[in-house]
Amino acid sequence: MKMNEKIQKKRNADLKRRMLYGILQVLIPVMVIITILFWHTRNVMKQEYMRTTQSRITDIASKIDAKLQDIYSVSDNFAANDQLKQYIEKEYSPQDQMYKKLDIVRIYSNIFEAYDMLNRRVRISAMYTYKGELFNLLDPNNDTEEVVRKLRAMNIDDPDLMMKFRWYPLQDNFFLSDRPEEVRQRKAVMGIRRIYSWEKSRYEYVQVFALKEQDIYEQYAELAQSIPGDIYVITEDGSLISSSNETAVEAEEIPEKLKGEILEKTGDLTRGWETSGSQMIQVKDSDVNNWKTVMVVPMKSVTREVDVLYYRIFLVMVACVGLCAIMIFYLYKSFMDPIGKLNASMKEVYGGNLNAYVEVKQKNEVGNMIRYYNSMLERINTNIIEGLQSDRKKKELELEVLMSQINPHFLYNTLENIVWMSNEAGRPDIGRTAASLGRMYRLSISGGQVIVPMEHEIEHLMAYVKIQKNRYKEDFSFDLRTDMRQIHELYSLKIILQPAVENSFLYGMAGLKHPMMIRLTVKEKGGWVMIKIMDNGRGMDREKLKEVREQIRFGKIRREEEEQNRRSTGIGLHSIEARIKLYFGVDRAVSIYSKKDTGTLTVIRIPRITREDIDDHGNLKENK
Repeated sequence: MKMNEKIQKKRNADLKRRMLYGILQVLIPVMVIITILFWHTRNVMKQEYMRTTQSRITDIASKIDAKLQDIYSVSDNFAANDQLKQYIEKEYSPQDQMYKKLDIVRIYSNIFEAYDMLNRRVRISAMYTYKGELFNLLDPNNDTEEVVRKLRAMNIDDPDLMMKFRWYPLQDNFFLSDRPEEVRQRKAVMGIRRIYSWEKSRYEYVQVFALKEQDIYEQYAELAQSIPGDIYVITEDGSLISSSNETAVEAEEIPEKLKGEILEKTGDLTRGWETSGSQMIQVKDSDVNNWKTVMVVPMKSVTREVDVLYYRIFLVMVACVGLCAIMIFYLYKSFMDPIGKLNASMKEVYGGNLNAYVEVKQKNEVGNMIRYYNSMLERINTNIIEGLQSDRKKKELELEVLMSQINPHFLYNTLENIVWMSNEAGRPDIGRTAASLGRMYRLSISGGQVIVPMEHEIEHLMAYVKIQKNRYKEDFSFDLRTDMRQIHELYSLKIILQPAVENSFLYGMAGLKHPMMIRLTVKEKGGWVMIKIMDNGRGMDREKLKEVREQIRFGKIRREEEEQNRRSTGIGLHSIEARIKLYFGVDRAVSIYSKKDTGTLTVIRIPRITREDIDDHGNLKENK
C-alpha cells in the first residue's frame, strides 16, 4: 500500500509538472521575444543618445577653446605693452614695497581697466620678472617667498618653454591669501608664458594666468545639470582641469579607473564605447591645446525608461506565471488530482486488486464520476464473490462425490491383489493390506473437512504406501524425511500427497529393472510449505514431460492414455494444482521435473497454515 501511495504521489507530481511546463513553454518564448525587442530598443536608445550628445560635447569644447583663445589674445596684447616695461625695469628695495604695491594698482587701473573697460576678459594674475620680482596682481599683499617658491616649483624658467603657453593641472590658487570657501572659487588652473624682449634679446618676465575652475565650469554648467552623468576636462596625461563633479574638483583628480580607461580608449566624437558594460564615454580633443573634454554617462541612466518598462513587463509576466500556477493547483485539486487517483485505481483493478476504491470529497461532476466508479467496483466485487462462492461450492460437491466413490478401479486392483494373495493361504499380509485399505477410506472422508492436519495427510499416504509395499515387496521402498515436530503444527489441503506419490508409480514403475525408491520431503521455507516427491524410476523424455506439465496445468490428456490413467486414483496432479489455486489462490503450485532413465521430481508449494488460520468448522478463514 505504501508503495502504491508513493507511485501515486510520483504520478501526481509528474502531472503537475507537465501542466506547469505547458504554461512555461508558452511564456518563455514570449519573454525571449520581449527581451530581444527591448534589447534592440535599448541599443537604439543608446546610439541615439550618443548622437544627440555629439553636438553638446562639441559645444562644450568650443566654449572652452574660445576661453583659451581669449587668454592667448590677452597675453599677446600685453606682451608688447610698453607701459608694463617701465614697471618691470624698476628695482624695489625692501623699503620700497609700498611703492611696488602702488605700481601694481596703477597697472590694473591704467593698463588693464583701459584695455577691458567692461571687466569681462581674463586678466594676467601675476608677473615674475627676470630680476626675481613678483607682481601679484590678484593680491598685492601676497608676494611672499612661499608664493615665489611655488612658482619656481612650476619650473617657469625652463629654457625649453620659450614663449609657448604651458598649463598646469587643477590646484589651489596660491596667489590668494584669503582662500574662498567655495571649492570652484578656490581652485584654479595655472597657465604661464615667458615674454621675450627683442630689443634686449632676453626674457623680460613670465605671465601667469590663474584661471579659476569656476570660469571653466561656467562654460558647460547648464549642460552638466541636464545630463545624468559627469563632464571632465583633462590634460593629455589625465590630469584634471575642471569637472562637473565637485568631489573630483576637491580631490584635484578623476577616479583612477576612469582615468585609465579614458587614456586607453581615447577616440573622436563620432565614436562612443561602453566601459565594463556599465557606462558610456565620449571624448573631444581641444583644437587649441592638449586638453580633452570627456562626457561620462552611466548606461542605466540612458536606458532607465526602457529598463523600467521591461522590469514592469517582467514582473507582470511573473505575476501571470504565479497566477497560472495557483489556477493549476486549484484545477488540479478540483479535477486533475481526483482523475489521477481514479486512473491509478483503474490500473490497480486491471492488475487484479478489486478493492482499489477511490476516496471522494468533491461534489462536482468528477466526484459523481468517482462515486459511480466505486459503486460499479462494489457490484463487480459482489458478483465475483458470489461467483467464487458458487464455484467453490460446486468444486466441493464434486470432491465429495469423488471421495464417496474414490475410483473403483483402485479398489478393483486392491481386491485383485487380495485375491492373488489368498492363493497363498495363511499369509498375514493379506490382513494388513485390507486394514490399510480401510484406513485410507476413513482418512479420505475426514468428517467432510477440506483442510486437515498435515499428520493426517502423511498417515493417509503411509496407508497407501503399505498397500504398495505389500504388492511390490522388495521392488519398492519409501523414505520419509521431515521433522514431525514441525508437521504437528501444520495443516494441509486434503489428499495432495497420495496422488503425487501415485504419480511416481504411474510414470516410473512399469518396466523398471531395479527397485523403486520414493523419497518424500516436507519443509517450511519463507512462509511456505515445500513438498518434494523424488523417485528413481524410469523418468520421462522431454516430449512426455511437456505433455505431463500441460496435463497438470490444463487437465488435458491424450486419448490413448485415458485407459492407463483410469488405473490411477483419478484425482491426479492436475486436481492438486486446481484445488490449491481454488482454496489458496496460488498459481503454478505443482512443478515436475524428470529425466529419462533417471527419475522424476515433483514439487508442491502451499502456504503455511496453522491452527490459528482454521475456523471452528475446519475451514480456512477468509482473511487468510
